[in-house]
Amino acid sequence: MFQHQNEPGGEAGFETDPSVPESSDREQEKSPIPPPVTISELPPQSPFPDGGLSAWLVVLGAWACFFSSYGFVGSIGVFQDYYEANFLHDYSPSNISWILSIQAFFISALAPFAGIFFDRHGPRLLVSLGSALIILGLFTLSASTQYYQIFLSQSVSCGIGMGMIFHGCVNSVSTWFLKRRGLALGIASSGSGLGGVILPILFHRLVDRIGFPWTVRAMGFLILGIQIIAILTVRSRLEHKPKPFVFANFSRSFKDRAFVLNSAACCAGMLGTLIPPNYLQVSARAADVPQHLAIIIGRVVPLWAGDHVGPFNTIAVLMLYGAILVLALWIPAAANTSGIIAFTALFGVPWGCFNAIIPALVGEISAIEEIGFRVGTTFFINSIAVLIGNPIAGELIGKGWTVGAESYNGLKLFCE
Repeated sequence: MFQHQNEPGGEAGFETDPSVPESSDREQEKSPIPPPVTISELPPQSPFPDGGLSAWLVVLGAWACFFSSYGFVGSIGVFQDYYEANFLHDYSPSNISWILSIQAFFISALAPFAGIFFDRHGPRLLVSLGSALIILGLFTLSASTQYYQIFLSQSVSCGIGMGMIFHGCVNSVSTWFLKRRGLALGIASSGSGLGGVILPILFHRLVDRIGFPWTVRAMGFLILGIQIIAILTVRSRLEHKPKPFVFANFSRSFKDRAFVLNSAACCAGMLGTLIPPNYLQVSARAADVPQHLAIIIGRVVPLWAGDHVGPFNTIAVLMLYGAILVLALWIPAAANTSGIIAFTALFGVPWGCFNAIIPALVGEISAIEEIGFRVGTTFFINSIAVLIGNPIAGELIGKGWTVGAESYNGLKLFCE
């Protein structure tokens, strides 16, 4: 059974006969021990930090961009009201609304181009050049009195600049967050809610004291300071390399049924959510409600909830909620001060969250490498609703109902 050390094949000491396995060998046969796991074989970590100083600084910069873009769009009602009463009193509300609609149109229509640029070069130049165009537009707007001057300053220069900073920031946030993307975008989108509150109040408080030119310049200086923060903090986590545009990549997105349906639904949602901020101010004035009460407030909580119940479930509830508010509150309480206050505050939930949740919706059905282009394409489709929504709504004023606050009922039903 044992082999002597000097026999062929023997070693010093004794060796167990290979035909008789030891107990440890029998255990190994029953439960083989896996080899040690090396570092290279460890499960891959998620590439999304979902937190950390760098990531949250990007959210801060995105907050600034939301303030300066959709925060400004949330205050366009004060411009519609002022232009109707002053510079452009000879123009119809529908004609005036083209200025504001095209401004918002550029923010959305620029999306695919900004997305392609972002995928290749990152956000730095987008945010820097966009900020410069906004400031240029506001300072030229302060010296404008004619329709074409206001159009070029506010619609073209500000609109293009706002589109560049908005898409540069939302795409950047999406590269840093996955599980907490809704929360991050929700915090960033609160900038649009705060901008939609502060900028109209600033306009009302200053325009009678220092006039329209210096009021607009004051808004420009405020946005300049805020955009400096954005320029210093908005960064992408990805490595961006220039690459040629391939049309097949563009058309491939439209072969994805989920992407097409999502884009169409977002377009319909945009058509309904953009009209109240533009006409709430003038409809409140028609009802003799104090104008400073007509403000829209954004919200963070719904987007945070989207991380837990899903962005698609969240947006479905928000859209239904907004439709109910228009039917149950804005129409029947149009001439009631308390009703206007309630509607402006409550409608801030869908208005403040809609544009911010679109990147989260697209991110659910897209690869991160295509996030810039796909988000941009979705916003470009939305730009159709942005372009035609307010002018169509303006044509509905006085149709069917022609007296006071009720003259806006056709417009409000169109929101549905």
